[in-house]
Amino acid sequence: MRYKKAVTYFLGFLSIACIFTACYYFSYKQALKEFNENAVERNNDLIKELKEQGYLNNTANAAEAKTTGDNGSTGKEEGSEAGDTAASAVTNAVLPTTQYTLQTYDMKTGSLKEEELPTPSYLIGLNREEVMQYLKEYLADLSLSEFEKGLVSFELISFSKDNIVLRKTYNSDSVEYKYFLKAVDGYIVAYYGDQKTVYNYTGVSVENLALEDRLQLEKGIFVKDLDELYAILENYSS
Repeated sequence: MRYKKAVTYFLGFLSIACIFTACYYFSYKQALKEFNENAVERNNDLIKELKEQGYLNNTANAAEAKTTGDNGSTGKEEGSEAGDTAASAVTNAVLPTTQYTLQTYDMKTGSLKEEELPTPSYLIGLNREEVMQYLKEYLADLSLSEFEKGLVSFELISFSKDNIVLRKTYNSDSVEYKYFLKAVDGYIVAYYGDQKTVYNYTGVSVENLALEDRLQLEKGIFVKDLDELYAILENYSS
């Protein structure tokens, strides 16, 4: 009797395991299918946009004009120039098929890690100058995570329609202050070191503080760590 019950339990468990395995497999296949479809769709959208802007058509026309011979040299030169511009625009843009490599360099350890990743959608369609502008803006407005890890540079190492390599350089020692205190609407607000992400609305009023303290808080006070933060707030609230 016990043997039959054990066999029943085992078969039941095995059936459930098979069901879960099948569900996981089909979910994986569906996710992979959707990913491939999205990649193809992005590629088609880019080609469509290039056609709408006349890049691909101009390139084809320029190639056709080149095969007609030496007659009409003026028109040929103009078509060639337009074709060169269009070809350059296509060649110098990041495509969905472009191989994206991200390097991560740690200044403290001297280690360099390299990863080949799917091409980010926000880079597709950008030329070299636009990619460099994106990196500049990224550094100017760091996320809290990047700030705390000590991102000090984001560089373009190599660029082509076939391959793009970016490098992030980190130095955790560059993060000297982890918090930032500032008076906002008459109350002290504690931010993280990036000076934009709120750590805590302290509820401490600046009304009864000395003039010197109020002036400092108007400008903002950099704080090294949590212990110093609590010490300053305790002093202000006492």
